[in-house]
This record gives sequence, C-alpha cells and structure tokens, in this order.
Amino acid sequence: MAQAPRAFDKALTEGLAGIQRQLEQVQSSFQAIEQAVKKGSASQLSDLLPALLQLQTAGAALAASIESVLRFAGSSYQWAGSSASAPAAEAARAATTHEVDLEEPEPVAATAATAEPGAAAPPPPVAEAPPVPPGPHRFTDEEIEKLPDELRDLHKKAKRFAKVTVQEFMMYRKDEVLKGRDTRDIYERLRDEIDKSKALYDQRFAKIAEHNIDYLYEEMVRVLANNDPTVLGKYPYPVPVRD
Repeated sequence: MAQAPRAFDKALTEGLAGIQRQLEQVQSSFQAIEQAVKKGSASQLSDLLPALLQLQTAGAALAASIESVLRFAGSSYQWAGSSASAPAAEAARAATTHEVDLEEPEPVAATAATAEPGAAAPPPPVAEAPPVPPGPHRFTDEEIEKLPDELRDLHKKAKRFAKVTVQEFMMYRKDEVLKGRDTRDIYERLRDEIDKSKALYDQRFAKIAEHNIDYLYEEMVRVLANNDPTVLGKYPYPVPVRD
C-alpha cells in the first residue's frame, strides 16, 4: 500500500510544478504590461497587444493547472482512508462531483498545463477572430432612411426606447451593473429587468425585427458591458448578426 501515497505525492509535486511555471508566466506578462504603462506607451494598442495575449494564455493555463491538481486530489481522496479529516474528505468529494464550479479551460491551456516539468512553455498563439456565421442582412442607416415613414419612425422609437431603458438600469441598478462587469454576469444580476424590457421591446417593435437590428441589446452592450458582449454573461436571446 506504500506505493499509492508515493505515486500520489509524485503526481501532486509535478502538478504543483506546472502551477509554478504558469504563475511565473502570468507574472512576466503582467510586468511587461506594467512597464508599457509606465513608459506611457499604453495608449498604443500595438504595444500592449502581444503582452495582453500572452497574459490571457498564461492565465488560462494557470487556471487549467489548478483545476487539474484539484480534480486529481479529489479523485484520490480515498487513498487517505479513514485517517482523512472530515472537512478534507468533504472538500475532495466536492471536487470529484464538480461541486466546485471551475471554468472549462481552453484547449491551448490544457496543452500548457500538461507539459513535462522543466519543458519550455509554448509561445502564446496569435488570437484570430472567429468566422462570422452567415445571417440575415442588417439594414444600414442609409437603408433605414429609405424605408416608409412608419418603419423609419419605428426605428427611431426603438432606439429611444433602448436608450431610456438602459439609462434606467444604470440609474437604479448601478451597483449590480458594476459588480456584473467584474464577474461578467450582468444578465444574471438584472435578469428580471432585462426579461421584462426585452419582452416589451419585441412586442412594440416586431415589425422591424427582420431588419436584423436589436437596439436594446446593442445599447446594453455599449453602456452596461463597455462594448464587450461577453460581459453580459449568459444572455439567452438571439442577437443580431453583423454582415
């Protein structure tokens, strides 16, 4: 029975070594960004982009390494037998039953996390924009101006409705919006308000839905999420597809 604890210790040591490597990469990337800021070159995206991409990759790899060690330790908790303390056994059981909610790592992170100890970490990949799926044509401002008066007015009213609604979110739920930006779950925090506003928007402006424009969604992305749609979180409604 002595083999199991030794094998466990060896695997855990290797896992911790992987965490240490990824942590060093995160620190190195952060320092590069910090130096760019101190030099006053942070305003140039081209100066920050490589370091930001490296920080993103290293951070994902670090999270994957930690998750890998946690799950390994959880799946092996029975090795401790009856001598394991109740809190430790319960924590390990939570890890094996996925009660610990960890974000799924990107494939590149899993590769970095499972590298052999001492091996050089692969260079961060160049981020490529995902292909835009085909979708309905989005009406341009010029096309909207050429619409019949009724439809053109509906566009103006929809845009005004969106601005007023999102302004109310910021006025009455500002604290939740700010927290949601940090945790990237604005929709979950404002679910009731957004659902009611979305239902009303769809009811009032159904006639222009085929124009592939959702002013309410776009205003929420612009104002609440600072132009990052992923900050809204698990937004359940269809979103307009850009041409």
